[in-house]
Amino acid sequence: MSQKLILHHFPQSTFAEKIRKVMGLKNLNWRSVLVNRILPRPHLQQLTGGYRRIPVLQVGADMYCDTYLIVRTLDRLQPKSPTLLSNSLAQPMCWWLDKTMFVPILKLRIGLVGDSLSKEWYEDRQKFAPDINFSKESNRKDIPLNAQQINAHLAWLINILNDGRQFLLGDPTPSVFDATAYHIIWFIKSTIGNETKEILPKMNNSKLIEWFNRIAAFGHGTSEEMSSEEAFKIAKHAEPLEPTYLEKKSNFGCYPGQRVQVTPDDMGKISVEGTFVAADDYEIVVRLSNEKMGNINVHFPRVGFDLIPLE
Repeated sequence: MSQKLILHHFPQSTFAEKIRKVMGLKNLNWRSVLVNRILPRPHLQQLTGGYRRIPVLQVGADMYCDTYLIVRTLDRLQPKSPTLLSNSLAQPMCWWLDKTMFVPILKLRIGLVGDSLSKEWYEDRQKFAPDINFSKESNRKDIPLNAQQINAHLAWLINILNDGRQFLLGDPTPSVFDATAYHIIWFIKSTIGNETKEILPKMNNSKLIEWFNRIAAFGHGTSEEMSSEEAFKIAKHAEPLEPTYLEKKSNFGCYPGQRVQVTPDDMGKISVEGTFVAADDYEIVVRLSNEKMGNINVHFPRVGFDLIPLE
């Protein structure tokens, strides 16, 4: 099996920036497959059974979905590079930031610069997150409320840094929590930074700026561009690995060979249907098979995804 790390992403994606930063923190070599910012993404959608969230990590005929599992996978596949999950607090802290800050920042962006976003973007994102109000007028009205929420969480981050620590968990090396906090602040800076100087004063905190620049200096590792066609061929001519690394398997009422569907529980709720392979407390593995692409294993994190038997 090809051991190349292939990342399917697009430059503006904040969650892809989290993984690009992880590549830098771990000093990895990887292949970059740029996909459309909005659907369709024909090759990637085939390889993931219709899953539409970005980024996706490909290793041969194994497709790893969602940043929580991608980071765990990179630590498993590249154990000699700095480990980002050695501190057990790292992933729960990432969950706090991603779940509490992404939506208010998205709404603040629409409220501040919504007129610059295309009709196609609005239509695509409304399908992606139907529970979010994408009205420009409504989000303009809510600018003070969303700014208030963001400032409150930035204050917590600053308080963590106030003792002079170099990295957020106080360890001598960075963790995935640093990558997560980085991508959240990168999202603000890269999309609405010029519009937030007065309404997000916490962004100007010297401790936060020093820490952000420290993490930015790690870069994105070393990447080489690859086309989606090339990535598809690699998957087609490879065979997925059996997930023997899964310990203390917990099948959640499913059995190997059973038809199942896996669905994100918040946004991008497109169900992926396939054959159940294995699962534990951290990961779900589903097999896709057809003549066009061969056998593919699609991997999802256990947290944030619903596993439902179909038979």
